Amino acid sequence: MPTISLRITCKGNTLGDIDALPVPVSVTPSGHLVVDPLEPVMRRAMQAFADAWQRSCDKAGL
Repeated sequence: MPTISLRITCKGNTLGDIDALPVPVSVTPSGHLVVDPLEPVMRRAMQAFADAWQRSCDKAGL
């Protein structure tokens, strides 16, 4: 399965990297790959990042 990697930045500063997210694909009858909607993958990845960020802030007392 193909993958995508993301870099999360704010004002030029890297906040985090998410590597090797699986990209959902379908194959047409003629054998062509078609990328399925990425919204569910992106939503889960961003929620996981937000959860990890919040845990980090909580641990630091912020």
